[in-house]
Amino acid sequence: MAQLSELAAWLVPLGLFFAMLVAGYLVRAVLYRGLMGWAQRSATPLDDLIIEITKLPSLLWLLLLAALITLPMVEIPAGLRELIDKLLVALLILSLTLVAARLLVAFIQRFLKALPAEKALPMTGLTQTLTQLAVILMGVLIILSTLGINITPLLTALGIGGLAVALALQDTLSNLFAGLHILLARQIQPGQRIKLDSGEEGYVADIGWRNTTLRAPPNHLIIIPNARLAQSIVTNYNLPDDPVNIVIPVGVSYDSDPEQVERVLKDEALKMIRALPGFIRDFEPIVRFQSFGDFSLNFLVILRVENFDAQFAVWGEIHKRIFKRLKQEGIEIPFPVRTIYLRDQQAVHLNPKRSPKDKPPKSLGTLYHNK
Repeated sequence: MAQLSELAAWLVPLGLFFAMLVAGYLVRAVLYRGLMGWAQRSATPLDDLIIEITKLPSLLWLLLLAALITLPMVEIPAGLRELIDKLLVALLILSLTLVAARLLVAFIQRFLKALPAEKALPMTGLTQTLTQLAVILMGVLIILSTLGINITPLLTALGIGGLAVALALQDTLSNLFAGLHILLARQIQPGQRIKLDSGEEGYVADIGWRNTTLRAPPNHLIIIPNARLAQSIVTNYNLPDDPVNIVIPVGVSYDSDPEQVERVLKDEALKMIRALPGFIRDFEPIVRFQSFGDFSLNFLVILRVENFDAQFAVWGEIHKRIFKRLKQEGIEIPFPVRTIYLRDQQAVHLNPKRSPKDKPPKSLGTLYHNK
């Protein structure tokens, strides 16, 4: 009889534990089904995100809740029961902390998107990591306090060991603070196209706590340490704004009339702005007589497109239209000319008394077409 009573003392709480799990799971399924239907009708995406983030941890919460309710029904030593209660509460706080960290990142992303572009900080991998670490650190401190651990000596030990950690992680901390500097300066942001003085070029994909990732034009990634990026000379093609000027050099023959060339190039540039996509329509094209070249009169045609990428779609068409228009107007595009003098070595050998200076050297005019 004693054994049956002891078995019943365990079976009743265990049965209640599983019954609470099943009932909680059914209630959870009905609740989440209703919430998902409501979220689909809602215009904001935050409710979908909350449901997604809490769906898996809610199973753990059911388990912890059932354990906290049924545990007092089991006869175990008071000290052990108190320890188990504290561990269960610590697990609950830890799961809530992780959920809160993800939710806070989502809310910050939403808030930053609502701000004007000139005031908003980009939400990069670095800012997400720092936000989550701050929330997790607060959660850990609460857990330690719940477990009855005095955190004052721990903070003192961390302060004493901070110098040794800083020396050991000098390179990592350097990249971390360089990444913070890059974010706060807001001169380099995700989505912008930049070029370093060392030659690396591409779109900023992410700014992490250690590295900045660029997506290069051939569609591969370039990983740059933040400290090196902060010390580099960087060309940002999106600052101060997105429009980019295209400069096209044009060389014509010395027989051409400069005023006619300027007029023709200006007229053709206006036609291209109206006909081709990607141009800034209200930008007045600029045509300038630049210099006297070795074999040509050099002009510059300056146009403006909407962004850096827009120039690639129109670059070839611009040159074809200028070439056809100059040919149509009878304006010559000259070839580079080089004159090479060849000494008549055979004549000098047959008549050694004659000096090469007695007769002008033969001249062969040779044309070279540089491509």
